[in-house]
Amino acid sequence: MPAASSTNLDTSVADAPSTSISTPAASSATTSVQSKGLTLTVEQTAQADALRIPVEMCRTGLPLSLQQNYRRYVAYIDALAKFKSMQKNGSWPDGLKKPSNFDIQRLFIGKSTWHDSWSKTFPHLNNHPDMKKWLMEDEDCCDTAELWGCPERTFNFQDLIAWVQKGGSLKKRKKAVAVVKAPTPSTSKGGAKASSSKKSTVPSKKPAASKTGVSKRK
Repeated sequence: MPAASSTNLDTSVADAPSTSISTPAASSATTSVQSKGLTLTVEQTAQADALRIPVEMCRTGLPLSLQQNYRRYVAYIDALAKFKSMQKNGSWPDGLKKPSNFDIQRLFIGKSTWHDSWSKTFPHLNNHPDMKKWLMEDEDCCDTAELWGCPERTFNFQDLIAWVQKGGSLKKRKKAVAVVKAPTPSTSKGGAKASSSKKSTVPSKKPAASKTGVSKRK
C-alpha cells in the first residue's frame, strides 16, 4: 500500500522526486528493503539496485560479526568497480543521482563504523591472505587459534586492529633480555707497563776527554 511504503523511509527523503526510481526492478528492490526494515532512503535503494547490490549486503544498523562486515566490504569494493564501469560505458540510469565513493559506502555501513573499524582493518589485509580467507569463511582457511595466535573466541574489530598492528598475531611478544658480557682480560701481562718501562736504546754520551795537555816542566 502507498501509505506503508512511506512510513519506513527517512524524513530526509520526504520531498525526493518519484522519478528517481525509473524502473520496475528498482521499485521491487524498494519493497524488499522496506520489508526487511533497512535504513536506506528511496534514492539509496535505487542506487543499490542499479549497482546490483544484494539486499542482504545493504546497511541495516544491526550488529554484525567480523565475517559479515568483511563480506559487505568486499561487496562495497565490487560496487565501486561496477559504478566506474557504468560511468565509462554510459549505462547509469537516467534521472538517478550518480553516487560518490562516500555515497556508495553509506549503502553498506554507517559513517562511524567506516572510520573507526573498516578503514583501520580491511584495506590493510592485502598482505594477510590467510586472514582474508578466514573472514570469508573459506573451506581451506587456517585454524582460528593458530591464525589469531590465541585461544579461539569471538573476535571483534578491536582484536583485528591489534592483530594488524602486531603484524598478524595477538600472541604476546617475549621481552628481550639484555645479556651483559664480561670484559675480556688482556692476553699480554702488564703490556701497557712493559711498553713504558722499556729501556731507552739511545746510548748515553761519554764524558768528554780533557783537552788540557800534559804540562812540560821547565
